[in-house]
Amino acid sequence: MSASRKPGRVRVVVAMSGGVDSSVAAALVSRAGYEAVGVTLRLLQKLDTGFGCCGSPEDVSDAKKVCETLGIPHYVLDAHELFEERVVSPFVGDYLESRTPNPCVECNRHVKFGHLSRLAEAWDASFVATGHYARVENGRLFRALDEEKDQTYFLYSLTSRELKRVLFPIGGLPKAEVRRIARELGLATAEKPESQEICFVPRRDYRGFIKGRSPETVGISGPIQDREGRTLGTHAGLENYTVGQRRGVGVSSPEPLYVTGMDPKSRTLYVGLEAQTYSHGLVAGNVSWTQGPPDDRAGISVRIRHRARLAPCCLSLDGERVRVGFSEPQRAVAPGQAAVFYRGDEALGGGTIMEAI
Repeated sequence: MSASRKPGRVRVVVAMSGGVDSSVAAALVSRAGYEAVGVTLRLLQKLDTGFGCCGSPEDVSDAKKVCETLGIPHYVLDAHELFEERVVSPFVGDYLESRTPNPCVECNRHVKFGHLSRLAEAWDASFVATGHYARVENGRLFRALDEEKDQTYFLYSLTSRELKRVLFPIGGLPKAEVRRIARELGLATAEKPESQEICFVPRRDYRGFIKGRSPETVGISGPIQDREGRTLGTHAGLENYTVGQRRGVGVSSPEPLYVTGMDPKSRTLYVGLEAQTYSHGLVAGNVSWTQGPPDDRAGISVRIRHRARLAPCCLSLDGERVRVGFSEPQRAVAPGQAAVFYRGDEALGGGTIMEAI
């Protein structure tokens, strides 16, 4: 499949998820005079309803309606094999290895930008545009104007080469303004609610999803121990827990107990008091930088979860690994999650948390 280019106009491939954010992104690209081409990626083969960005029939229909309203072409492309290989299978594998995965990071890395960037090159498009809340200035990645909606945490894997060819049209707008523009233009997605789920996991039931994918490896019991090695009880599967969790630990105690760690080899769940969920640092692997490793490491902060506050830190670099020391201890450092580094509003890069210190 290919798209014939209109002479004299800069072409932009716009990722159309079927939501209001990507709809307005497409509208703003078109309004700016670019030749916008809407693309919806079908990421799962069998979906009856929409969960946010996997190319369900509902999402495809909504994206098509928006493109018709804007007068731009719309294509639906199948990418389910790539999505399965790079996002879904690693997601299941991480949970089975007692890590807390971040599938949105990998989807952005391999699918929304990796795959779409290659598509843009094949279609002779100069840019890829998405509905992410982030900003690019002079080829550098910055947090969105709307701090509550900022998505740079999930975009740290973008390199300087990719950032030169990426547009985030709504990154300088508050969400309310995005909705207003959609209503003003009469877009079908103007009132569409946001998805708060992992798009391929229905009803947020990731445990049920993992069980359906790997029934023979879930629900395997093991000991619950404190850090002194005392056995306090038995759990029904490590996939039911994440570091920092309190509810559902399954052990009675005079004081609340929290998950402090897991050992997939011995199937041991470690619990302790809340103070024991705090760490002085972390080690991250598979690190990538938006502009290369920073020579000046002063004034750097790290975010260890999407909604976590930025924590001042110091960095020690070792190839694709980085050792991070916190200025103040941080709670619930979970292996598998992303550690993303910032200086002010600029996102410098990040990596996957391997262990807490």
